[in-house]
Amino acid sequence: MDNLDTAQRAVAATSTRQFLRYEPELLTEREGFNAFVRRERKAPELADCAPLGTEITDTDPRMIYHGEMIPVMTPDVEQGLKDARRTLRTNRFRPLGKRMSMIIDGCAGKTILLLQIGRAFQGILETERQPDRVWTPVVHINVPPRCDSNLDWSLPFADFFGMDHTLNIEKRNYRSTDMTEPVVHHMKESRTSLILIDGVDRIHDSELDTAFDYFDSLQDRLRLSIIYCGRGATGIVNEGLRQRGRSGRPRTSEQFRSSLPVMEIKPIPFREGAEEGWRSVLQAYDDNLVLYNHEPGSLLALDMVLHERTGGYMDTLDQLICQTAQQAIEDGTEAITEEGLNDMIVGRQDCEDDGA
Repeated sequence: MDNLDTAQRAVAATSTRQFLRYEPELLTEREGFNAFVRRERKAPELADCAPLGTEITDTDPRMIYHGEMIPVMTPDVEQGLKDARRTLRTNRFRPLGKRMSMIIDGCAGKTILLLQIGRAFQGILETERQPDRVWTPVVHINVPPRCDSNLDWSLPFADFFGMDHTLNIEKRNYRSTDMTEPVVHHMKESRTSLILIDGVDRIHDSELDTAFDYFDSLQDRLRLSIIYCGRGATGIVNEGLRQRGRSGRPRTSEQFRSSLPVMEIKPIPFREGAEEGWRSVLQAYDDNLVLYNHEPGSLLALDMVLHERTGGYMDTLDQLICQTAQQAIEDGTEAITEEGLNDMIVGRQDCEDDGA
């Protein structure tokens, strides 16, 4: 028995070392995004983990896994992936004109859809050709803090490719230079065909002209699709495109609306006649838990409690389940219970009421 226990501990230690080989990198850098695309996420097997009752650390395989579980596809995310797949497939083979861009709008979960679209698109292309150090089909950036000039917009692209944009670092002159031309050359050489832009809600009204002139120029010079993502992105993109075209557009009282397709992320409802979506999400989480005392279907028994706590928002649900699962591992209960959920501050609104 002692030998078996020793063997299990050795296996668990080896598993921990293997699991820790993955260290998350920034997804706004090429190496980090490529690692995200190619990394296979799978749950650790309980047989390979430390035995029940063993004191563990934060670097235990199950602790790490429950910090970022296998992504759960909500109905909106699944539909968004289908819509993006169809649009990008058509764009890919269009030799003339600009490729159609897309918008992701709505509540929390937008970035998940944005990244999953990029991951799926690049994954498909990688089945058709061998990746190399130059080829970069997808570029992912966040809107920079300042974006009122071409220089500002060029820098996140330069950062993605790991290009130095300081004028004279030896003389400690860290002022940046406009990297548009090197970036365009780099994207042309690396055959970039999709740009993911997250956080468009950070573009101020006074910066819309510069931003959409820049995006338009990129699409004129390269065969690109762009996906704009952010809260209120539909109105922001429409306004940006309206301002670009207003000088040549006849005066009219009709409100301008772009023809770009919009993929919207909404809170998942849970009411009579609309239970299936929420319960399917909970079932996916339930299937993915790796806890010694977990009983299949136990999360579904907490469907009302979880919806009241999260309002149907995926970011809150994911954080709540992950934190509760990690706590269950740490305290030895090894199951998600209502008591365990109540011990988490995530999703609780009564804290403000108690202090009133």
